[in-house]
Amino acid sequence: MKSKYHIEMTRDALQGFFSEEALKTVLKANVWQDRPRNQFGRDYIHFDGSAFEAGYAYIAQKKQAIINNIKSGRIKAARKAFGQITHTWQDFYSHSNYVHLWLRHHPDAKPDEIEPADPNILTSPELMSGANYGLIEFIAMLPILSKWLYSRMPEDSHARCNMDSPEAHSLFPYAIIAATKRTILLWQELQNEFQENHIPQSLIDQFLGKVNTN
Repeated sequence: MKSKYHIEMTRDALQGFFSEEALKTVLKANVWQDRPRNQFGRDYIHFDGSAFEAGYAYIAQKKQAIINNIKSGRIKAARKAFGQITHTWQDFYSHSNYVHLWLRHHPDAKPDEIEPADPNILTSPELMSGANYGLIEFIAMLPILSKWLYSRMPEDSHARCNMDSPEAHSLFPYAIIAATKRTILLWQELQNEFQENHIPQSLIDQFLGKVNTN
């Protein structure tokens, strides 16, 4: 999704838990996932190219990095890792056909009714996401060329499949709400992992920016 939507979703999901300073670090790390070097050869970061297993593994690795960094007192690094995986999960709903599959079973549902973690869809052989065709995908995002290139892109390309904005697809409202709900779930999962790993509340408070980390 576009950066402004990543920021909007992350704020909606996490504001009230994190201090503004801590949240800024999370937001910056989220948005920086879209820097150019992450657009090529790293489909797992954005769940492009149906790289679901690699994406899940990336999220698991970053979750462990959060735990390790908090235990070691590297609080800012932990916040960055969290911001990175909020972006990855958020992209899942705008880059995959999850919304389409969910609506097949709930054709009359409104956007705010979408469930972000339907196990039948997450394990469905029909789940897929658009392939990243490299530089041409980046060029296709440029306003001056996007309309001309869109119809010339392959049917399975990211450009043709994505729901990154209201202009890109009519089902965007479902994607952004599902992504926001998944961000909330991710935070809940992380809290459970803090408990399972016996992270002291004092370190959790530092992670959330509730106490000075200097």
